[in-house]
Amino acid sequence: MTDAAPDAALEAVIEARVHAELQRRLQITPALFHSIDEKGRLVAVSDAWLAKFGYTREEVIGRLSSEFLTEASREFAVSKVLPEFFRTGRCENVAYQMVRRDGEILDVLLSAMLYRGPSSHGCLSFAVITDVTALSQTKRRLAESEQLYRCVVEDQSELVSLASADGELRFVNRAYADFYGLAPEAMIGRNLFDFVPEDQRESLKAHFGRVCAAKSVIEDENQVISPTGEKRWLAWTNRALVDADGQVTAIHSVGRDVENRVRAEQLLNESEARYRFLAENSTDVIMLLDTSGKRFYVSPSCKALTGFTPEEMLASRTQDSVHPDDLERGLTALANPQGEVTICYRMRRKAGGYVWVEAVCKPVVIEGQGERRLAVLRNIDERVAAEQRLLESEAKYRLLADNSNDMVVQLDRDLVRRYASPACREILGYEPEEMIGVRPVDMAHPEDAPQLELALQSLLNGEVDRHSSVNRLRHSNGSWIWVEATLRAIRDAATSTVTGITGALRDISIRKAVEDELEQANRRLQTLAGEDALTGLANRRAFDEAIAREFRRARREKSAVGLIMIDVDRFKRFNDRYGHLAGDDCLRRIGGAIAGVLKRPGDMAARYGGEEFVVLLPNTDKQGAAKVADRIRQCVADLCIPHKDNERGYVTISAGASVTPPGADITPDTQIAIADGALYRAKGLGRNTVVVGLETHTSHQRRPADAA
Repeated sequence: MTDAAPDAALEAVIEARVHAELQRRLQITPALFHSIDEKGRLVAVSDAWLAKFGYTREEVIGRLSSEFLTEASREFAVSKVLPEFFRTGRCENVAYQMVRRDGEILDVLLSAMLYRGPSSHGCLSFAVITDVTALSQTKRRLAESEQLYRCVVEDQSELVSLASADGELRFVNRAYADFYGLAPEAMIGRNLFDFVPEDQRESLKAHFGRVCAAKSVIEDENQVISPTGEKRWLAWTNRALVDADGQVTAIHSVGRDVENRVRAEQLLNESEARYRFLAENSTDVIMLLDTSGKRFYVSPSCKALTGFTPEEMLASRTQDSVHPDDLERGLTALANPQGEVTICYRMRRKAGGYVWVEAVCKPVVIEGQGERRLAVLRNIDERVAAEQRLLESEAKYRLLADNSNDMVVQLDRDLVRRYASPACREILGYEPEEMIGVRPVDMAHPEDAPQLELALQSLLNGEVDRHSSVNRLRHSNGSWIWVEATLRAIRDAATSTVTGITGALRDISIRKAVEDELEQANRRLQTLAGEDALTGLANRRAFDEAIAREFRRARREKSAVGLIMIDVDRFKRFNDRYGHLAGDDCLRRIGGAIAGVLKRPGDMAARYGGEEFVVLLPNTDKQGAAKVADRIRQCVADLCIPHKDNERGYVTISAGASVTPPGADITPDTQIAIADGALYRAKGLGRNTVVVGLETHTSHQRRPADAA
């Protein structure tokens, strides 16, 4: 017994020295390390642990390790992790949230093992902590990004899928699954070739092979079998997805139902014979030519017009059928790629002489034949003779028109220009001859053409005798010229029938430019007058006008008006610590967060003054105002703008809301005072809080300045 006592004492001394040396080494380790006793109290922490969480050793030794966890993590540790740890003696990668001394929350993983000593030291745990805050934030952002992409894909009306190169479906969106009457999960693993008619599967597999080889977007169309057994045509846009080594990992497909289009094409082909019948029995001559004048089809009515049969017309050249004086103009019209062209020229008769025809030519593309010109010819011999008599009767007025600074024009009943004065050179850059035979509407800007067409038709129909308009016409250099036109209907002296239109046009481009610049400047000034220069929100003046206007509307319609007063918590301290430039940036970001919450067109956010904001919510009850205010509070908190002098370590706001119920006799100033009083109470409740004021309050005092 006497020999055992010294041995035990020696072992105790050795164990104490080992324990002290272990504590010393653990303190200087570069890892985030701590050790707790059987009661969960910290008995050792490393210097790195202290540096990470911002404490001194004296502040932490002897405290419960759970005190440094968030409330949720503390409950999890005390109720589940620690009992299991002291029972089993180890834990690995336990996810906690720990709180630094400055209030910042860190995501960590904790792994520990338990040492049970043979002496009075009892049991100790040795825990290593890994800071995974950045990783957690990255995972959250990745999850949000994936959710956003999934929502975008799921909301599409088009059919979206991912499949392997051999057709096995790995993903389909809701539209894809709905098309086949199945749930999306029921389609995963199935082969898309099973939904294709058997006689088309080989060609589709070959198409997939081309997609994989090209590794780029390739389009295709094929039929699929619907749940009812019906075959429907779908158009697909397919792209091969490749990995870093260039290997195809999947095929991304986007499909559209084109059954109606295919059926329409079939119906079009079926009706072609009917149109040919109409063409061959039309009194107008219909021809198909190329840009050189070579004919490919001539309708039978050519015999009545010229005396030549269709076969004779096909065998002859256009150059031999047109009067030499009109040939260049006719060939130019055939070569014109700019849409429909109307031209009048003389065509040779088989019996001798010429007949005046009006040809409407437009470019057409026929599959397998390239670009062609479709021409419809009409006999206008009598009309040309009448026009000639009209021109002769107006010769005495031509001298005046030809020497006018305004551009004088004359249109026939087909709204084709038959006269243009020389002033067209100065105004539009065209020779008068180039203006003849052209419809003014065809030279008008696309936005102005419908109104110009209506105005000309109203003159032709006799609805009005005079009309003035301002519109744009195409200059020969391709630009658009603003003109002011005064138009007048020409009536037959005997019958009062409208036979044409005459008009005078003048260039007002310079005047129009000045007017537009003045209008834009006025709009900019009006916008700036109601906008806060720092945040881009409405300013106090615009808000005062809006709330007065909204209260008038609410009284008329017996509707509610919601109002939210917002103040940035501890903003003066923020400016003192971070400077006014940072303060301005903070206010800009908060203004953006507030504006982002408001979705309805009638809602309005304004900067009320300094760090105060105000939100006006028409047709909003108390619950709605409180919900919007809390959403704004959360969005500002989510900005995570650092603010070490704020209780939570980041910028927060407090908000007071008030609602004027329908029919209440309350002024805007009273409602603002109610909301301001609610804001004051929110400050008193610890800030980062929303309080809804009572609309029955009739008087409130402005909160003191130190309530910020």
